[in-house]
Amino acid sequence: MAKFPVNILTQEDYGSVLAELDNICRNKNIGPEDLDKDTGLKKTNMNKIFAVFIYCVGRRLTEEFYKEFIFFLMMYRRALNEDGWTIKAEVTQTPVSTTEKRVEYCTINNGEFALDICNDFITEKWNEYLPQYSLSGFKVLGTDTEGTKNAVFLTQHFCNWLNAQRYTNSRLQISDDNDL
Repeated sequence: MAKFPVNILTQEDYGSVLAELDNICRNKNIGPEDLDKDTGLKKTNMNKIFAVFIYCVGRRLTEEFYKEFIFFLMMYRRALNEDGWTIKAEVTQTPVSTTEKRVEYCTINNGEFALDICNDFITEKWNEYLPQYSLSGFKVLGTDTEGTKNAVFLTQHFCNWLNAQRYTNSRLQISDDNDL
């Protein structure tokens, strides 16, 4: 597997996911994933889910794109940590406790609501986050039309993978502008 791009990101961006990924790589095993009896979804927390996705998909990527792939996922994780508690409270119509809000969303929550941020991630967060990082050498992702379109494709792939792996019951459908 290619080297994790720690030179682009901050420890806060990637630390928890890298620890999970190191554990998976060391054991060459994802480990058991318990199912929630009520939802039928895996209870795996989002940090581990990101690591599993990186482990499963990252091995097939070129080293150049691997860096962009990791960056994309860590930005999605950042958005989920920023907005996840609010989204969960809105969807479940249950207030989030102060204690819960002090913990990163991705540390204790599974993928059930991970798709609920994808529109805001692409339309707002993506362009907000990119200028905060040095992305020299990026060829696929960016703030230009083509780079944003590629981020949409990655979002769609990630979200549909979450559904296929039973991390969420939601499914992402992208409408072509011609369909509207």
